[in-house]
Amino acid sequence: MKILAIDTSTEACSAALYIDGELIERYLVAPRKHIELLKPMVDEVMKVAEVDVSELTGLAFGAGPGSFAGLRVACAFVQGMGAGLEIPVVPVSTLKAMAQQVLDTHADRTVLVMLDAKMKEVYWGVYRLEDKEVVTVLPEQVTKIDEIPNFAGIVGLANIIGAGDGWNVTPNWVEALKPEFIEKNVYPRAGEIALLSIDDFENGMALDADQVSPIYLRNNIALTIEEQEALKKES
Repeated sequence: MKILAIDTSTEACSAALYIDGELIERYLVAPRKHIELLKPMVDEVMKVAEVDVSELTGLAFGAGPGSFAGLRVACAFVQGMGAGLEIPVVPVSTLKAMAQQVLDTHADRTVLVMLDAKMKEVYWGVYRLEDKEVVTVLPEQVTKIDEIPNFAGIVGLANIIGAGDGWNVTPNWVEALKPEFIEKNVYPRAGEIALLSIDDFENGMALDADQVSPIYLRNNIALTIEEQEALKKES
């Protein structure tokens, strides 16, 4: 199995190649440089592995949530490559990929991942390991930062670890949930995305290139002029 995975959903940009148990990855935090970095990263991991694109068996990408522009970059990339090579694609949750990083070293904890969604909102989800697989405890959603949600008993969950830059803008959540500690500098990485895609490939759940789309979570992604200006000020 040879899977090429990419992620451009946040300030980080990454590409990874999974080859029968081995993972080759390139990763860089470089805001607003995804378009210029992505193709060279892909070329580099393919070159290091001495694998031609014609040998790939599938593609995976960080489908969101995250930056609207970044998600479109990644989705367009795998759509074009997948269609050209006639290979399947697996979209992977960026929040789940972030949780995977934390659970690799804290397998007994519950991870609350939060990404800054701008406009005074955060994307978040809750995850833990079951039988060595990352499972979703509470579904991914977007919430105003001044709301302390009690969805399915989130307040009171034991052994919570925080992850993601959404914790930078949610001091009320920190006070209410009292996480064990917070890893704010965790971003989605293509390596975890590749690993999380394997089950879908093996179980025949991969999609045709023209079937994939970003996961925005917000119902309305067409921002008003005022919202666009607000985003610029917060960026």
